[in-house]
Amino acid sequence: MRNILCYGDSNTYGMKPGMTGRYARDVRWTGLLQKLLGGGYYVIEEGLGGRTTVWDDPIEEYKNGKTYLLPCLESHKPLDLVAVMLGTNDLKKRFSLPVCDIASGMENLIRTILKSESGSEGGAPQVLLVAPVPIADVGIRAWRLMFGEGMKNSLLLAEEYEQAAKRNRVHFLNPGRSVEVGPEDGIHYTQAGHRKMAELIEQKIREIFPNG
Repeated sequence: MRNILCYGDSNTYGMKPGMTGRYARDVRWTGLLQKLLGGGYYVIEEGLGGRTTVWDDPIEEYKNGKTYLLPCLESHKPLDLVAVMLGTNDLKKRFSLPVCDIASGMENLIRTILKSESGSEGGAPQVLLVAPVPIADVGIRAWRLMFGEGMKNSLLLAEEYEQAAKRNRVHFLNPGRSVEVGPEDGIHYTQAGHRKMAELIEQKIREIFPNG
């Protein structure tokens, strides 16, 4: 059985648009991915709302993705693949980060995974870097105040992430706007969005492991 760790933020957690609760396991993209992949795979869900790449949040505590990454890898090893999708929360105005620094934070995580010895026989697991779905400006004042220029910058993340993936020779997936987000906040996936994300990642995993 191949073990797949999905390390992300609230969209990996399965937060509903408008932050009105969590989708059921069979609606979340991780649960759907498990069904699509079948019994030869074990999908491990590690989503946390507000999680950043490597930054401590001055308002919300315990959101630094780097701090928990190594313990998480240790607790779930051996791993065949780590799918990591973070960066949306790094776009918040409170961090004042250029896109290149967010990509550097992600690159830090990638290198941590590759050095972690959390793969089979103490080697490195495969890594799939997934670019976050761009934020849709749906006109909500609170989100505009929180993200500021981060909404526009979300469109630039994929290109920077792709270059980071190439530098570190890991796999890359850019869902773009093919994954539907809810009009309630422009960030969290609809049920259709979760289905689409599951399909995209399943297809990529089949490419990474063509023999099952």
